[in-house]
Order: sequence, then C-alpha cells, then structure tokens
Amino acid sequence: MQLVSDLQQRPKKGRLKMEKSIVPFYDLCAMVQIVVFIIQTVTIYIGAYRTFVHNFFVTSHFQLAPALVYKTANCTFETTRNIYAFNNVTMKFTSSSVNDVFVDSAIQFRLSIFVMAVALFLGMINHVFVEINLFKVQYRNFTFWKDILSACELILLGYVIQIAVAAGPPSRLAQDYLNHCGIQTRNYLPYVGVVPMYVFAGVGFGSYAVGLTLYLYNSLPKYGVMSAEEIEEYKSWLRARRAEIEQSRVYIEQAKQAHARVQMIQSAEYNVAQARNDREKGRPTPMPFPSGQTAMLYDQPPPTMMPYPQPQPPYNMPPEMMMMQRSQLGMPQNGNLPPPQAFGMNPNAPAPNMPRRRR
Repeated sequence: MQLVSDLQQRPKKGRLKMEKSIVPFYDLCAMVQIVVFIIQTVTIYIGAYRTFVHNFFVTSHFQLAPALVYKTANCTFETTRNIYAFNNVTMKFTSSSVNDVFVDSAIQFRLSIFVMAVALFLGMINHVFVEINLFKVQYRNFTFWKDILSACELILLGYVIQIAVAAGPPSRLAQDYLNHCGIQTRNYLPYVGVVPMYVFAGVGFGSYAVGLTLYLYNSLPKYGVMSAEEIEEYKSWLRARRAEIEQSRVYIEQAKQAHARVQMIQSAEYNVAQARNDREKGRPTPMPFPSGQTAMLYDQPPPTMMPYPQPQPPYNMPPEMMMMQRSQLGMPQNGNLPPPQAFGMNPNAPAPNMPRRRR
C-alpha cells in the first residue's frame, strides 16, 4: 500500500503530495469495508435468529426453528442441478433431510464474518503504517516487515470471495425448497445475499490496485509524480543527505584514528609502569636478546622490538645492583674483554701455553 519503496523513503514532512493524498482514499476504503461488514453481520444474525433455535455465533446444533419445521412438515422437494464440482445431481429433500442444506449455508456465513473481521483489522493496521510512513518494526535482532500484513490481508480477501462462491449453491437450493413449500417470507438465513462479501473484497483489492499502480509509476527512472518544485526540493534534500553521510564517514575515520592513538599511548604507559614496578620489587628489567655483557659475541645483534633503545649495564639494573663492584657483577676488569665465564673457561685454571707472536 506504500507509494514508494523503503529506499525512496523520505521524512514525513517531506513526503510527496500523492502520498499525503492517498491516506484519505485509504480511509474511505476502510469506511466502506466497515459499513459493509456491519450490514452483513447484522443481516446474517437476523436471518440466523429466525432460522435456528440456538445462538448462531456459539456452538450450536443448528436446530431449525419450530415455525419453520411446522411449515415444512409435509413438504417434499426433488430437483436436478449442478452443485459444487458435480453436474446433473438429483436431490430429494424432505422435512427430515433438508436440515443439512441450512447447516451448510449457516457454516459458510459464520465463517465469512470471522474472515472479514480479521481482514478488516489487518487493513486498518496497514492504513496506519502508510499514514505514519512506516515500513518495518524492528526490535533488537527481530525485524517485522509491513509487507507480511499486506500479504495476509490479500489472502483473506481472496478467501472471502471463495466463501461467497461456496455459499451460493446451498442458499439457492434452500430458497427453492422454501418457495416450493409455500413460504413467502424472505427473513430466513438462505435469503441473505453474498453481494456484500464481493463488495468488501472488491474494495480491498481496489485499494491495493491503486497503490500498486502509483508504486510502479514512482519506481520508474524518473522522479515519479513530483512537481517541478518538489523535484528541486528533493534534489537539494538528496545533496544534503549525501553530505551528511560523507561527514559521518569522516567523523568515523577520525574516531578510529583517535582510538588507535589512545591504545598506543595506554600500551606504552603500561610497559613503563610495569618496568617501574619490577625495579621497585627488586627484579631486573628484562632486556631484549642479545644485550649486556654478551652483546659483543654477536657480529650483528637482531633488531629490538622495543620502541626505544635499551640502556647498557649497569644503568638498566636495579639500584641495589648498581652499587656493587664491577668485579662482583662479573664485568670485565679492564673494560675490554668479558669475563672468562662467557667463553666457558674456569678463571682458576692455569693459563695455557700459547705461542708467542713474532715481532
């Protein structure tokens, strides 16, 4: 029933004139359906009240009224006609078997009231959605599209037509039986017409046909039924909308960059705080490998992953160890070579006899 798709949806104050004008048309169709439904319901109730003993709208045994039983007590009716999917069916009705015809007609009419009421309710909800320019109802991960209601309403309108077609043969058969028995009054249930059902369904289908026609026209590669002023207004609105989208994208990118910078700063601060805590607790600060006194054993040490160069010993050690003597730390005494332990030698072992270099 919408005149534009959800991709062409515009704010309520900026809707097309045709969208604003279609709402009174839908309201008129709904009023016609309400009037037809009330007339049909009242007519069926009056006819059923005079035809059956018990209430028609609750569980009933469909027992015929005493006046109708008395008037058809000695009446026999025989006829040959086409009914439903059968041709040339010969039927004979007496006062004891004609009740089935009235029951069939009553069931069809009672079902029509229920189906028309549900279709009318769904149609009114659809009209409200069109008026407030709502295409779907979304709650968390659940999305309910209005098109589901439209599809259900169309199915029910088709069912109303099917009921009207099915209620015709038993009603005509019961009318012929009553006329054959000399009953001239037309206040009984078989005389209730099915024309209101066709009107009800026709108005519903007509409203959808008008809405579908305008929807297809608006979906053409044009601006639909908008006037020249509305086209210019729509173009300006579209440009502003695209500018807002681009500005939002820029803001999102800036927010991502700021978030990345904050994460980097927090990570660096965490590393510095962790090293400070280690020093306060007396634990040596871990150094990237290789470092310290064994660094000279490698021709080219691998690059460090730290964001800043590591200090050389003893400045990267806790204060307690920095106050110790260099000999206690295992540092070279002459500042040139590492201690013998770095080469796997025992400092207490006698020096090997090395050949002297000739000068």
